Amino acid sequence: MKGKRCVFILMAALIALSSVIMFSVEAEADGFRKRLVKFDGKVTKGKLDSRGNLIFIGRGTWNAPLKIRFSPFVRVYFELAPFIETEAHGILGEYTVTFTFVPKARGASHQNLRFRITNRDGDEITSNGVAAPNGSGWAIGLATELEPFEIHVSYSSEKSKDLTPVDSEQSNPS
Repeated sequence: MKGKRCVFILMAALIALSSVIMFSVEAEADGFRKRLVKFDGKVTKGKLDSRGNLIFIGRGTWNAPLKIRFSPFVRVYFELAPFIETEAHGILGEYTVTFTFVPKARGASHQNLRFRITNRDGDEITSNGVAAPNGSGWAIGLATELEPFEIHVSYSSEKSKDLTPVDSEQSNPS
């Protein structure tokens, strides 16, 4: 009887400790909610424009500015891992940008995301992209052969096959 009481007290203490840890430490980091991301290791604070787009501005590893704009619907349906990585002369292409999105609404998928990449003149740049499972979300790698200046990420209710899926057995696109 005394042994069962000790186990009960120990379990109650463990549950209480777990609850304290869960409420005092943020369990999931979301770059959209906090409006903070690490852009190639440097913390960047996002700003809202007049249309509700959240914009992060950083420098790509190719040493040029890069603006990334997320539409309000992307922020409703997804969480953004709090880091954005760029790469020059990578495997996917000359200029590569990698994000990780986690769906927070049923039915939302990486196939709902649309990416528009433009150069300094505002002309759209041809790109290719891959999507690889990453935990409960997707790591998205976008690559272009011309230097990107702005990437606009939007949401569509229609699913597309714009991103090439990568098996989890293969290496991560980052």
